[in-house]
Amino acid sequence: MKDLDRLYNEYKNAPELFQAGRYWKAYEDRIISQIRNADIEQLRSGKYPIFGTFGFSEQVYNYRINMPFYKKLTRQIIRKLFITNRAILPYSIKLSDIREMAYNHCLLQGQIANTTSISEFETCTFGNPEDLFEINSKKYTMQFLNYYIRFCFAQKNLQLRGDETIVELGSGSGLQVEILKKIYPNLTILCFDLPAPLFLCEQYLAKALGDKVVVKSNQTRDITDLKNIEKGKVYMFGNWNFPLLQSFKFDVFWNAASFGEMEPNIVKNYLSYIKENCQYVYLLQARKGKESSGTSGVATPIKYNDYVSMLDGFEVIEEADALDAHRKMSQSGGYFQAVWKKSN
Repeated sequence: MKDLDRLYNEYKNAPELFQAGRYWKAYEDRIISQIRNADIEQLRSGKYPIFGTFGFSEQVYNYRINMPFYKKLTRQIIRKLFITNRAILPYSIKLSDIREMAYNHCLLQGQIANTTSISEFETCTFGNPEDLFEINSKKYTMQFLNYYIRFCFAQKNLQLRGDETIVELGSGSGLQVEILKKIYPNLTILCFDLPAPLFLCEQYLAKALGDKVVVKSNQTRDITDLKNIEKGKVYMFGNWNFPLLQSFKFDVFWNAASFGEMEPNIVKNYLSYIKENCQYVYLLQARKGKESSGTSGVATPIKYNDYVSMLDGFEVIEEADALDAHRKMSQSGGYFQAVWKKSN
């Protein structure tokens, strides 16, 4: 765990604007502690639920109802003794039905985006994902399909050729990077994240894409500029290295579901490094901001109109409610996804 310790120490010594906001501080120490004792081979198994906070949410669906224990027990006994059709949702929908519908949704969105079909590639199985299933002899998880849906929305507007450079802040599990690279192997991707998710993400991507493709954080720590970035590689950086982008020209900035966990001044700081240097921005965030109270969650929720204001010099070319492969993304107020293009 020397690499994790090094990352954490460098992060703690970084300027305050690159420290986690109140939302993530509640998880930070617990996640670090869990990683120290975790079996990385079980990363996606559901054995470590806290890893789901940054995308390793790949447990099998279980039908639960909020009711007292004795009522749950009575319900379970009745179902076991008298109900033979144990569908998990109305209309007798089974888990296999949900997976097939999600897969078919991906097929359709791939056609609309005029991109590589989900049927042509599959997820890496490193980390023992509990939610693993097969369709037409290829392996998927629902989370993997969800990230493909995000890609399809973005691709309709970005129309990637496959040789671009993408910067992702908050790469989380790395599943989005895995999909991008499996569709376009020649993409160059720079990933920035907090120490804990960064450490796990690079372990996963090295397995999913190969050690020769992924340049880990222990190799990027001494980089002082990005002039010699090698095309086609995936580079892993701590979020405190974000100022390296100050004078680095690239094509797309990508952030999904992590800006909403930051305070507005932290988001504004990150955007200040990329606004002059990229052509497109893709965001997927809570439309009305993440949960907030006097003592927990974000101190000040950041909302859709805040992003519009902060991205002055860009114009929205498409904005819509964000979808998973099998449902609309939930939370009070829902999630949006949008693509901005730099104004002429």
